[in-house]
Amino acid sequence: MTLSQNLKIFLLVSIPLILLALIAIWGSAVLAPSIVRQVSLSNVPYVKVSSINVTSTGVYIKLAIIKQGGLDFTPVGGWVEVVDTGQYSNVSNGLFAVLPLTPQYIGLSNVGVKGMIYGYLNGSKAYIAFFDIVPIHVVNSISITNFTYVNCTLTVYLNTSLVVPAIINYAVNVSLFTTYTHQYVFSTVNHVFDVGLSIPPGNHVVKVELPIKPGGMGYTYIYGCAVEPGVYYTLYMPTSITYVYPTGNVTEFTLFIRIIKIEGGSS
Repeated sequence: MTLSQNLKIFLLVSIPLILLALIAIWGSAVLAPSIVRQVSLSNVPYVKVSSINVTSTGVYIKLAIIKQGGLDFTPVGGWVEVVDTGQYSNVSNGLFAVLPLTPQYIGLSNVGVKGMIYGYLNGSKAYIAFFDIVPIHVVNSISITNFTYVNCTLTVYLNTSLVVPAIINYAVNVSLFTTYTHQYVFSTVNHVFDVGLSIPPGNHVVKVELPIKPGGMGYTYIYGCAVEPGVYYTLYMPTSITYVYPTGNVTEFTLFIRIIKIEGGSS
């Protein structure tokens, strides 16, 4: 055979094979969606960060197991990392983690949290990885622990647990009365008591003194300048407080109500 005859034979054999291959490829493309099925893990439990509370004693992270379908996951332990601060902590089987408070948290509104929880999925050992972006809840706490009323001067002791500095601006409409008989010792209406007390971050007990006397704006009604031992009294004290954040000040109006029994009487 000549070279041209061999070439003709090669082309006659190759062209049908090429066509068959193209047809096979096209058929595979058409059948692929019905053959290949996508499977999503929609019925397995997963981990979610339920809250991050920033307090003066530390950063508390709470995790939650979200159950889906009929699979039960029993957590044993694990770890978390706050991506924004680089802090790492182990997680107890109660799904809590505690981190030290650092200055970075004061300027953050949201943080990324990643981690791994291990335990048992329907009796078999399993691991659940997670990543969440969650808002930070800054917890500042101010409460009345005690008060005295002597010589028409009200002395209030405040227990403060602060992440940022705070300023006690003023109190208004302050009243003191017996808890069970509702007899007023004194009451004020639209009387503003200027305080202007600055409190640093951390845990402190601070004292606020308010002289109860007529005069100035508003009205003051005085029925006594002391309290009786053994009697329960209720202090009503609306107060303006400003929290000093790096991003700006936040002023809140807090209603303090405190009931105590004056020491010295029979129990």
